Amino acid sequence: MMKKKDSIVFLVQRTKTTVAISSFLFLLGSLIADLNMGGVYSASGYSVTKMALGSLGIGLGFGLPCIIYTNEKLSRSVQIAIHMVTGCAIMLTIAFLVGWIPTDKGLLPALLAVVSMLLTAFVISVFSYRRQKKLAERINRELELRRQ
Repeated sequence: MMKKKDSIVFLVQRTKTTVAISSFLFLLGSLIADLNMGGVYSASGYSVTKMALGSLGIGLGFGLPCIIYTNEKLSRSVQIAIHMVTGCAIMLTIAFLVGWIPTDKGLLPALLAVVSMLLTAFVISVFSYRRQKKLAERINRELELRRQ
């Protein structure tokens, strides 16, 4: 079982990473929207502020549930499922609230927005898992070499 201090350090590190990823994706999305609109992208009524706060909320929504990985009583599959369901539910709720899901344009555009968000979360999760797995394998190899 992980010590409380180690759990907090783990949680803070993962949350910083998820906030950075969500902030980067928000910035990238804004840049792409501006380029697609020929440099005339505009927003009013604090909409950019709401979207930036939404991005922060999504980062926290995926970062804070990472604490589940410190519970060694649960299988890795259950941990991943809890983390992803929580993060995706928060992401979709925030996306709806800030207007990233175009509900006024019909079912297909709204569905495409939701699917693209879920796919992005899945891809980031897979890359993160693979990175952590390679790191663990490298650490295990180095420990094995030290034992010899």
